[in-house]
Parts: sequence; structure tokens; C-alpha cells
Amino acid sequence: MMSSSSNSIKNPAASSVIPDPTPFLFVVAAALAWFAIGSDAGTARLLVVAAVALPFLIWLGGMLASRPESGMILLVVAAAMPRGFVEIGGLKARPEHLAAGLLCVAVPLLIRHRHLAPQWIMADFVLAGYVAANLVSSLFMSVAPDQTLKWSIQQLLAILPYFFLRVLASDIAMLRKAFKIFLAVGIAEAAFGVFCFYSNLAFNTEFGMEIGQYGSIPGTFGTQYEANILGSYCGASAVVLMAMYAYYRRRSFLWGYAVAFTGMAISLSRGALGATMIAFALLLFFCHRMKLLNRRVLLSAATATLCATLIVMPALVSRYQERFSTLEVSDPAADENTLTRLVQLALAVDGILEHPVLGNGTSSFQLAVTREDVDFGSDVFWIGNTEVRVLHDTGIVGFGLFLLFIGMLLRRSIQALKKRFRPELLGLLVSSALYCVSFQFTEGTLLAFAWVHAGLIACMIVLQKPDGSNDQFELA
Repeated sequence: MMSSSSNSIKNPAASSVIPDPTPFLFVVAAALAWFAIGSDAGTARLLVVAAVALPFLIWLGGMLASRPESGMILLVVAAAMPRGFVEIGGLKARPEHLAAGLLCVAVPLLIRHRHLAPQWIMADFVLAGYVAANLVSSLFMSVAPDQTLKWSIQQLLAILPYFFLRVLASDIAMLRKAFKIFLAVGIAEAAFGVFCFYSNLAFNTEFGMEIGQYGSIPGTFGTQYEANILGSYCGASAVVLMAMYAYYRRRSFLWGYAVAFTGMAISLSRGALGATMIAFALLLFFCHRMKLLNRRVLLSAATATLCATLIVMPALVSRYQERFSTLEVSDPAADENTLTRLVQLALAVDGILEHPVLGNGTSSFQLAVTREDVDFGSDVFWIGNTEVRVLHDTGIVGFGLFLLFIGMLLRRSIQALKKRFRPELLGLLVSSALYCVSFQFTEGTLLAFAWVHAGLIACMIVLQKPDGSNDQFELA
């Protein structure tokens, strides 16, 4: 007995089953230190937390520099929680910015020690050109170059996850892990959004909620930037999961779809709802052409959708009625949110006409518009339409590079699907169409989640082989 016990202790395979609790203990210690010092000792609190968290950061840096999957987890999780931020130099540094900064140090070490060799494609270089257009426009065309240059660097940090994924998921095994992480985070974000919604409904809690976003109705954002983004993100996850279920017929994908669909519904975003319906119509069309649909698949999908709808319907019916009651087809401006967007779009067009070639600088619209220009609605001035925002910020040059990048990815994706069908790529492609629709109303390319999505598509079209040599990519 003693001998076998001692052998099991010496056996590294047996001991590796037990996870190392050190990182968790450091996080707990940091939280306890935070509350123990009290709210009156701001500087002391930060110093203590920084001292306690330092070993955790060292451990995290070691993980990122030695294990590609750690970097992928960090990227996808950080991209799903842009609502939080810390003030650094007058700028809001969000988790995605901090994650990109950490990986700027870790990825070169990974390339050196793990011999990662990504296969670069022309779309990657076009996207790099788009990043350069943001920097040039912000530096030379802006009314406040110092400010817009900082914002263009934030845009760079939001786009970097695309390139990091191209490096980290440079083989099929890593891509398989990246895709699983992507699905898991999408389901978790939807579940947290649903939890926030019902917590507010039952106990009037405010975490994950924007009180008064829709007049008397709160909007649910979970950990995303705002409710419209949460709705689009969950809708995209639901589309990918349904594509996976139609091909693999695994109930886990169906359960995940039901959670993600519910997360989209509780966001109360009209744009996300419409975009999701359009995306599912496209998915139904492609699945029918690929002969993936039968009675069992359709019945299971309908049952999951009906169950999810019936569960949340009592809480959502009155809210959606109020959300759509302000819309008038004959007079869209009757809705205050729509009117605000229309006025801001008109002001953005004026800015485009002033500097049509190189634009006005990243996120420069808020510098040019004041309360005198828009004397109603929110105090936050932004361009909700992606195409208009890109044109305003980077001009025809940046907009052309942006469209060229999307066109190249779309063309390569269609070619890859024709050579060999993959439900993972189909789901990502159709959910990209969802983003194209929802980003007409709420701009999302300033955040990292859209670029993580694009990065996964690029990895798949590069690594997928038409000759059957990548069967191990299948999740079933």
C-alpha cells in the first residue's frame, strides 16, 4: 500500500491531474486585502492589492509565454467584457486593451520557443494597412491629434487580437481549442446576461444593467459594452451553435443555442433581434442546400426555440411592446433613439465631406459635436453606423481598405466551403452577416470581439485542407 502510494506521488502524470491552486489563492488574497484595508485608504489599498497581485501577474505572464491556449482564453474572455475599464493617462483601458498589451510581450516569446509559424494571407496585410490609415488620419487630419492618436492606438489594441489569433491558432489542434473557447465564452456571456436580467427583475439589482436605457425599461449588457452589443454577440453565438447542431446533432450544441438565444432576447435590442432573424434565415437556406435538415433537426431546433421563448415571454412581452410602440414606419424620427441616430449621421456626413480622402481621425466625431448640435438624447456623441464611422474617421482610403479586407475574407471563405464543407466556418460566416446588419445601428468594430470573430474565420480558411487531411478538426 505504501509503495503504491509513494509511486503515485512520484508519478508526474498522476500529480498533474490536481490543478495548481496558487493563482486562485492569490486572487482570493487580493480580494481580502482590498476589503480589509477599507474605502478610506485609496492609495494604500491600491499598493496592497498591487503587491498581492504581483505574483499572480508573474504567473500569468509565464502561462502566456509558454502555453498558446492561455493567450487564446485571455483574448476571447477579455473581448467579451469591454464594459469594465481602468483610467490610465486619461484613457479608459478596457480588458481587451490590457490583454493585447500583455500578449504584445508574450507572443514574441511564444514564437521563439514554440516555433509558431502562421501562414499569412493578403487580407492580413490589408488589415494592417487599415490600422495604418487610422494612425495617419488621427495624426495629420484631426482637430486634436494628441487625443485621436490615443484613440487610434486603442483601435489598434482592439484589432491586435485578430493577428494574435492568427499566430496562436496556427495549427489545427490550436484552432480546435480556440473555437471551443469561443463557444464556451459565448454561452457563458449569454447565461450571465440572463442572470443579470432576472436578478434585476426580482431584486432590482443593477449589475449588468443600464437603468433607463430604454426610457422606463433597463437594458441588459452583462459584461458587454451595452445592450445592443450583448444582443448581437449572443445572437451570433446562437447562429454558430445552431450550425454546429445541424451538422453534428449533439444535444450540447442545442442547449448552448437555447441559452445564447435567450441572451439575445433579454437584451431587448431591436437591431440585434432583426439581425438574428435575418441570419437564421440565411443559415436555414444554406443548411437546406447542404442537405443538413431533416425532421429531427427541425423539430429539435423548433422545440429549443419555443422552450427558450416560453420561459422568458412573461417578462419580455410588455417590454418588447413598449420598445416597438415608439416605431412608426411612416415617421421613423418619431422614436427618440432613431431621431438621435439620424441627426448624428447627418452631422457625420458633414465631417466626411470636409475630409473625404483621409478622414478626421479615429473616434473624432465626439470632438466635433456638442450639445448645441444635438440638444436631445444622450450626452455621448457617437456614430452608430459602421460604414459611416469608418468613412468619417479614415476617409475613402481607410474605408476602401476596410471593405477590401472584408471582401477578401468573404471570398476565401466561400472558396473554402465549396472545396470542403465545415459547419464551424459556415456558422462564423453567417454570424458575420448578423454583425453586418446589427452594426448598421450600433458600431462594434471599435471593440475587440468583432476582430476575434474575424480572426477565427481567417484561421479556418488558411488551415482547412480540401483533401481530407484535417479530419481531426471536427468537434464530434
